[in-house]
Amino acid sequence: MKRFLVFASVVYACCLSAAPLWAWGSKGHDIIAYIAECHLNRRAQKTIEKIFDGHSMVYYASWMDNLRSSPQWETHYRVTETWHYANVDAGESYETMRKCPTGDIVSATNMVIEGLRSGILDDSTRCEYLKMLIHMVGDMHCPMHAGHLSDRGGNGFQVRWFGRPTNLHAVWDSKVLESAHSWSYSEWQKQLDRTTRKEFKRMSCGEPYEWFLETVGIAQKLYEDIEPGQNLAYDYLYCHTGMLEQQLLLAGYRLAGLLNELFG
Repeated sequence: MKRFLVFASVVYACCLSAAPLWAWGSKGHDIIAYIAECHLNRRAQKTIEKIFDGHSMVYYASWMDNLRSSPQWETHYRVTETWHYANVDAGESYETMRKCPTGDIVSATNMVIEGLRSGILDDSTRCEYLKMLIHMVGDMHCPMHAGHLSDRGGNGFQVRWFGRPTNLHAVWDSKVLESAHSWSYSEWQKQLDRTTRKEFKRMSCGEPYEWFLETVGIAQKLYEDIEPGQNLAYDYLYCHTGMLEQQLLLAGYRLAGLLNELFG
């Protein structure tokens, strides 16, 4: 894995200003991982349990966010900080935006998939790549992880949430999710995951690049419908909860389909 995680301080510094806070919060990642886990085929399920030494996907759903606390953050993992997102400004596209040399959520996800498909990874790297994949598929469905570079993915876009100061990134990390329903991650799965096998197959198809472009479109629409300093309350929650639920469900289904293809 070291050949993929070479850290260059000068390169990293050019991307640091765009770095966001966490995506979805731990509950959002748990929901996505659990939905995916419920749709693994038997072979994929057994393989993943073996890779994780008996732990579940939910257990490691936020592992990539928690790397900042690792003693190896500076020497080994810091390059992954830019792997959670890809900023796309208004009037731009993913293709036309300046790319961060340390990678972004699209390039890093594809790299990890290629590594897992190769069959040549050692056990430790294979385990780390799987943890990253679970997390990054979730991140790429979080709207502000395709937010504008100009405001650092919504971190610099100040709003109010039920009268309290916050920013647009924090709204979509956890505030909409936590305000929509006071469910545990397993209750979220039970309430959202009600599609047929045919619908699951349709919703889980595609490639990470295509999934991310959908998120870019959602993010751009969110920016168009809001003003800096606006107070977001029940009307905003009512209008956007359905989209939130759809993104969580899509992320879980797509992750499951990808893992079944890789390990099934």
